[in-house]
Amino acid sequence: MRNGDQQGIHHQPSGVVVAPGYMPSCTSARQRRPIKQTLSGFDIAIITLTQTVNLQSGIRVLSLPQPTDIPRPGTAVFIVGYGRDDNDRDPQRKNGGILKKGRATIMECRHATNGDPICVKSGQNFGQLPAPGDSGGPLLPSPQGPVLGVVSHGVTLPNLPDIIVEYASVARMLDFVRSNI
Repeated sequence: MRNGDQQGIHHQPSGVVVAPGYMPSCTSARQRRPIKQTLSGFDIAIITLTQTVNLQSGIRVLSLPQPTDIPRPGTAVFIVGYGRDDNDRDPQRKNGGILKKGRATIMECRHATNGDPICVKSGQNFGQLPAPGDSGGPLLPSPQGPVLGVVSHGVTLPNLPDIIVEYASVARMLDFVRSNI
């Protein structure tokens, strides 16, 4: 698929395996447990499909990273998603559902985290970040991959003017991923 594509190929899931250590913030709230750190480092799951994917349909396979593929702060990366885009001037495209790609920059996580996520900020010349609807989208060093991380959520910090987006690191979760595919 290309940037701006509205078409999609749909597949039915047959199962989901969630990473050990993951606890969504809504579960913590129900258990009346205060959230002192983000939990997005473990926000990764493996979804199996009922049918094999036809790679002749234009779907590309991106590779898994090596265990050492942890991007350093300052590294420019590619982000991809179907989520909301408040900057789009076309009102029909603002609410998402259209594939978009952008550039962002890796930063050091400056807040309490769990699971060692990858933190991303809008790049100086890019002005793009994942938004609602982009969860699970890939973080890539190049359009060809490998998949370095998957979008978890955004964090607003009092000492920074911008939203920080956390990605679960695929390299740090390789044992989980490989044991479930």
